[in-house]
Amino acid sequence: MVRIFGGTRDAEKILMGEKVLGAWLSNRKLPEGRTIEAFQRQVQDQLIKDFQWDAERVHSASVNLLQLLVDEIVWGLEGDASALFASFYRLDLGEGLMGEILSQHERPKAAQILAEKSLERAALKVWMRWTFGQALPKDQISE
Repeated sequence: MVRIFGGTRDAEKILMGEKVLGAWLSNRKLPEGRTIEAFQRQVQDQLIKDFQWDAERVHSASVNLLQLLVDEIVWGLEGDASALFASFYRLDLGEGLMGEILSQHERPKAAQILAEKSLERAALKVWMRWTFGQALPKDQISE
């Protein structure tokens, strides 16, 4: 068994979160000395921060990170969406993108797309921090 994004799975199975990150990373290179595993952990930590989740609950979840995002988005869209939109704001998804997705898709599909975009945006934040952090002196970098 391989532990990834807080859940366990058989090594030959591909989780949607890994597919999304794999596709996102396909035309990018991680900075020297950085591993895909560390990248995945940092993306998860970024989402925990931006969605203000309880880290222990996320780490003990039995579903993959993308499914957690879908569930969070569905829940937020069904109730008071202010906390959800605040999370999107912290991720810097953009109101235009959110509005376009929500107006062009039924709610379940919109939640899936927004979850993928959230995962990609968290990945971009980590990748940018890692990539441009290499150009800064060590005392100016926060992980």
